[in-house]
Amino acid sequence: MRCIGNRPPVRARAVRRLSRGLCALALTAPLAGACTGTFSTPGGGSTQSGSGGSSGSTQSGGASGSAQSGGSSGSAQSGGSSGSAQSGGSSGSAQSGGSSGSGSGGSGSVVFNKGGTTLRLLTQSEYLASIQTLLGTLKTQLAPPPDNSVAGFVAVGASQLNVTDAAGTAYEAASLQATAEVFADSARWQKLVGCNPKADLSDACVTTYLQTFGKIAFRRDLTNDEVTQWLGVAKSAATVAGTAAQGLASMTSGLLQSPNFLYRVETNELDPSNGRLKYDGSSMATRLSFALTGGPPSAALLTAASAGQLDTADGVRTAAAPLLTGTGVVDRLAGFFTEYAQAPQVTSISKSTALFPSFTPALKSSMLQGFQLFIKNIVLGPNADVRSFYDSDQTFVDANLAPIYGVTAPASGFAQVKLDASTGRAGLLGQAAVLAGQSQSDRTSPTRRGLFVLEFLRCAPAPPLPGDVDTTVPELRPNQTRRQQLEDHRKDARCASCHGAFDPYGLALEHFDAIGQYRATENGQAIDATGTIGTNAFDGEAQLGTLLRQDPSVITCLLRNLYRNANGRADDDKDLDQINGLVQSLAARNYVWSSFLGDFAASDAFRSAPSLPVTTGSP
Repeated sequence: MRCIGNRPPVRARAVRRLSRGLCALALTAPLAGACTGTFSTPGGGSTQSGSGGSSGSTQSGGASGSAQSGGSSGSAQSGGSSGSAQSGGSSGSAQSGGSSGSGSGGSGSVVFNKGGTTLRLLTQSEYLASIQTLLGTLKTQLAPPPDNSVAGFVAVGASQLNVTDAAGTAYEAASLQATAEVFADSARWQKLVGCNPKADLSDACVTTYLQTFGKIAFRRDLTNDEVTQWLGVAKSAATVAGTAAQGLASMTSGLLQSPNFLYRVETNELDPSNGRLKYDGSSMATRLSFALTGGPPSAALLTAASAGQLDTADGVRTAAAPLLTGTGVVDRLAGFFTEYAQAPQVTSISKSTALFPSFTPALKSSMLQGFQLFIKNIVLGPNADVRSFYDSDQTFVDANLAPIYGVTAPASGFAQVKLDASTGRAGLLGQAAVLAGQSQSDRTSPTRRGLFVLEFLRCAPAPPLPGDVDTTVPELRPNQTRRQQLEDHRKDARCASCHGAFDPYGLALEHFDAIGQYRATENGQAIDATGTIGTNAFDGEAQLGTLLRQDPSVITCLLRNLYRNANGRADDDKDLDQINGLVQSLAARNYVWSSFLGDFAASDAFRSAPSLPVTTGSP
């Protein structure tokens, strides 16, 4: 939200100023705009911010949970027992509130967080889904600020972001472009508003529109003061511009620049029955809808939350059921698996044009689309076992992708195909998007591929790099394979301590070159793709995929990453008991992901957060 903007002509300037910050008319409105400085919380309190700076951080303090801000839309940090602001946690999620509890140990007491308000900036996809829900499908291509991926997910990064000046400009431009398209069409905006109001906007339907639109935008009911303030904004803009449409457009644009829209405001408090930080109903409506559909909660879900229907596990399970049958759930879940596998990075990399001339933008796009279809139709298909993620012999190809997989191209579009067992290709590690994305521009990288398996599929940290080791790997000698090169490298015990932990996984994928195409030899030598996991031997990627499917730690790692993605926190290691319960729940559902998600939504892992010592950054 912008307080000061460029200086357009006088008449336009007055109208535009109303849609760019609304500070002059709404200085005291709770979260009416970025300059208003008050975060209304569903629990009845508010986190009060002061002025100064366009992107200062919001700090919290004391048992009251009020947050004192140094900027218009910064992230909140968790408060200690004295009420001073403490930077918190590996996730960096915004948390305001006090603390309670103490324990002995060392020279001081241990203080535990007792809850507060977390602020999570909408991700790009959440922002665009919210805009579409509110305004319908737009022809205008909006460009909200870029996401920031932390711990593998933009949802975690969103918990650490605040609105910089550049981001504020981008949000302002997007809101103005969106409302300009809608309010330029009389029939369209009158359908949105529900009437054709008089120029002074005195019609009751204007208030109804504000309350209806604002409820979805802010993901809660507007307060009476907010309704009064925003109606004043609309009427003032209409007076200056002389049209009802411009007044409504200014108000609507302002709502879309408000921190109440841009941030997900989630509140939790200590539940004495289990010692966890339980989210309130309004927060659960927001969490549930974005987690399962990728979009904002409906008015019906928000009303159910206000009625207390999301305060229990059974209530959340009931509310989740219709969401899980909606059209958006598969896309949302496919987005999680796609991000988890780092598949989108294939679209931003380049390869040697001399060695891989077929690696064109069209092929890169096909690789990503093929991966997404693999997830939607095979991993998340009706009654599908989610462990097929690791070892399925099915995939999707089009004319661009078929030569990479060595199959016949479909007549048009994408088609599902069975992979030839002789190539040893299966599951996500056989996907061209993953193989190409985890390679160098001119060659494969067993080390990079192996680290991906170790750290992202098994959640195992790589050994620390010895401080005095030379990490430079010499060029391949004539007739030498990459395996032989790395074996020579590991003859140095200092190198072996690290490479021995991850190279075997990467070497299992050596039958696939830097763009994921099968090869039997390298430099004239037969490729050796054998290896072991513990006492289990494998030969090639497909056999490795089977072992990953059977490895309990891999399933646990998958659910740790689901926890990170859904909660926007990277501190999954602080809640392993809950995650282990999710593992058992998934097994009880025969590993059918769609059946399991209701259990996840109703679990304490999603409905609450662990109460941690404030020094560890309690979420």
